Amino acid sequence: MKRRRLELAVLGTGVVFLAVLAVSFRPSRKPAAGKENAPPAAPSGDDSGQATTLLDGFDFTESIAGKPLLRIQADRTVGYGPAAGLAPHLYAGENVTLTVYPEEGEPVTVHSDRADYDERTRRSRLEGNVRWTDADGSLARTETVVFHPATRALEAPGRVRFTRGSIDLTAPSARYEVRERVVRFAGPVEGSGTGEDSAGLSRLTAREGLYRRDEGVLELTAVDGQSRTGDRFGSDRLVVQMASAGAGRPEWARATGNVRGILSAEGAASGVGAEKLERQYTGEEGMLQFDAAGKARSFALAGSPALLWGPKRRITAPRIELVFEKGRASGARAQGGVRIESDDSRAGAERASVHLAGDGAERNATLEGAVRVEADGYRAEAARAEELDSGKRWLLTAGAGRSARVESGTSRLSADRIEILREEKRVRAEGHARAVFSPDARRKSRTVTFVGDSKRPVYGKADRILLDDARGAATLSGAASLWQDTSSLFADEIAISDAEKTVTATQNVRAVLTPVLDREKAGDPGARAASIVSAKRLLYRDADRSARFEGGVTVVRGGWRAQGAESTAWLDKDGEVESVEISGDVRMTDRTVGRSGQAEKALDYPKTGKTVLWGSPARVIDAGGNQVAGAVLTILDRGRSVEITAPEGGKTETIHRTRKD
Repeated sequence: MKRRRLELAVLGTGVVFLAVLAVSFRPSRKPAAGKENAPPAAPSGDDSGQATTLLDGFDFTESIAGKPLLRIQADRTVGYGPAAGLAPHLYAGENVTLTVYPEEGEPVTVHSDRADYDERTRRSRLEGNVRWTDADGSLARTETVVFHPATRALEAPGRVRFTRGSIDLTAPSARYEVRERVVRFAGPVEGSGTGEDSAGLSRLTAREGLYRRDEGVLELTAVDGQSRTGDRFGSDRLVVQMASAGAGRPEWARATGNVRGILSAEGAASGVGAEKLERQYTGEEGMLQFDAAGKARSFALAGSPALLWGPKRRITAPRIELVFEKGRASGARAQGGVRIESDDSRAGAERASVHLAGDGAERNATLEGAVRVEADGYRAEAARAEELDSGKRWLLTAGAGRSARVESGTSRLSADRIEILREEKRVRAEGHARAVFSPDARRKSRTVTFVGDSKRPVYGKADRILLDDARGAATLSGAASLWQDTSSLFADEIAISDAEKTVTATQNVRAVLTPVLDREKAGDPGARAASIVSAKRLLYRDADRSARFEGGVTVVRGGWRAQGAESTAWLDKDGEVESVEISGDVRMTDRTVGRSGQAEKALDYPKTGKTVLWGSPARVIDAGGNQVAGAVLTILDRGRSVEITAPEGGKTETIHRTRKD
């Protein structure tokens, strides 16, 4: 045979073999043994001539500079020529083994039952159980391979089957372009296997395919694949890059055009009536990375946008990456304008990641960068948000220079850290917590507070704030305060109940109630003074606009000061103090007029500057030491005069100190 032509023939069949390696999975069984030796058959065609040469146990190696190029082995080889004694022009061999040695890498070995070579046309033909093997134990089979020297192409006109480990790949025919070093597979191309090291796919079909030998790249068009567990994959075009020579596994695969698929969690739908947890995806381009064992490591999906959705959630982003563990999707990461939507919530962020449990269910999600969340009537913003407990809880954290924020109905909340408990309908804020409580204009409701105007927003802050929307309540604890304009309430803890229409404050209570300044009274210093009440506990009831203070009460208004065991203040519709009642060993002083008093009970009217004292008796002492005593003492004109009422059947008492006294 001619060395060059036979080398090309064997080299071409090797390329066909390498192309189908692109879908191989793991080392496989050894090729089957050939048939028993038999008398050589004449080459195909009617002009084979006469048998002129017979060689038994043929073994020939062609080398250059000591380096082998080609080795031909056969049990028997027969040469056919025009007549005895003339040089043969056709050669036929049986149980043929052809080995080609490339310049680098492992050799490629081809086996066939028969092979013939026509020296006149340079045409080679291998027939009968033609098979190729490599150092990794892969095996490819076909019945015929023909080399066409005019077109410099190797053609397998019949069905080509490749097996390696658990995979089979078949094509109706294949053609190798020698100059381009490309193998073209006619379609439909079909593959099957266990899916152990092919990203889970156990069946694959394509309209056609080609293999670029130099680059080690397999290209398929109109691809559709599926796994035994229900996974599906499809794209207009798929490019598979094989790993380095001898590895026999894919390194990465790129899909473009109408990329689509289904991820199905095996065993997730077990049991009668159980939900089938399928997750689908679509995009314009996808990149699949394989690990050293040929298993899927990650799948990056790009689109405008790319989509990943399941029975309860939909993720859209320019880029979505699926992460795999042991061949199963364990999580998803999305970047660039991410949106996560479900039936009862919506979220957006610059980046997001979702953890997928073993049964395919989504467990936790993390969003970062300009996070926006809407769920169950809550609207939130944060630098970072975590969805925990399978979506039952959201944890929001602040970023540099910006707090986490939540809106719930007409209330707004901000803090370093905010937790939304969806099932309990609660919001917890910690760290520099701030709140705005506003009346609902649509429902014409009022803000439950006794500081300021209940028809206007009231502001609050504390170390921690809890909104309980199920109970219509809010609790501020740790240096808590509520305020509107210059009216305010301070305490260790403040609780607001919309349901009960109450405000409760405990420990270190201090209330500042500033009246709205009337233009006609603008020049009256007493009319401008705020009422400041200190106590251990406060209970405000919106039904009668009463605020009851307990535990060492002190009331201050300008230069007027009163102390007692407990006190009750009544507010008008604008939140201003109508009157304040103080009881229990009342002590009162008024620096503006130099007067002091004692009583069992006192009732103060800040708007009119009137104070009424009750006692047995009640006493008032002025700066000069003069005293008056009676059952009821009424101080008028902001302390400028006192009316005395005697007890029933009793007398009043007046002590006037003269200069001599």
